[in-house]
Amino acid sequence: MILHLSLSRQGTHRAENRDFSGSAHNSGAQLYVITDGASKSGSGELAKAMTQYLLESFTQAAATEVSCLEKALRLTLTLLNRVHSTLCPDFPVAATSYLVLLVFDQTAVTLHAGDCCLGYLESNQPVNWLSSPHCGPNWKGNLSHALIASSPARKKLLNCMSYRRSHEPAFQVIQVLPDTTWILATDGFWAELPAEHQLDAITQRSFEGYSTEDDATFMLLKT
Repeated sequence: MILHLSLSRQGTHRAENRDFSGSAHNSGAQLYVITDGASKSGSGELAKAMTQYLLESFTQAAATEVSCLEKALRLTLTLLNRVHSTLCPDFPVAATSYLVLLVFDQTAVTLHAGDCCLGYLESNQPVNWLSSPHCGPNWKGNLSHALIASSPARKKLLNCMSYRRSHEPAFQVIQVLPDTTWILATDGFWAELPAEHQLDAITQRSFEGYSTEDDATFMLLKT
């Protein structure tokens, strides 16, 4: 996968942008990270520190630690657990959603907690979202993103990276198909922008003309 575009904008009801994203490469493995700090104190700082730690640690790891998918996944899980055990205590009331996409050859693995989501694009079609948001109305994990977006309980996180919670990410294994555009996005993008506006922002590479109360961020990857 190749990072094609990364775009972020502060929400109209936010004093600062608490979304962060980035990518790292090591030997044949690729790591993409997107985080969304919650409204609680220190959440933006935790999201930023988490993103930087994951990317820097993955880049600096020995080649032997990422020589196959199994080893690269083990490293990624270890790094996430270290975020929980070493970074989260510095921000005791903070919380952040995250989604990590690990790619090795033709296989990708996602690890996520919260409401950052992965999807893919088909020509002139709405985004096909693959991740199930961990939030209030979706406690069964069976609701569409459109239904979740319209719920007033959407902002209640049922899972996240936080000192006050155990670290229990969900994961998916995905085959990387050629000529596919993938998207990683925070809930400010997938929940606050209608499907047609999402496509416009992607096509125009800009949020110009569209506003969201929450911070909105997306990354586009192409194979």
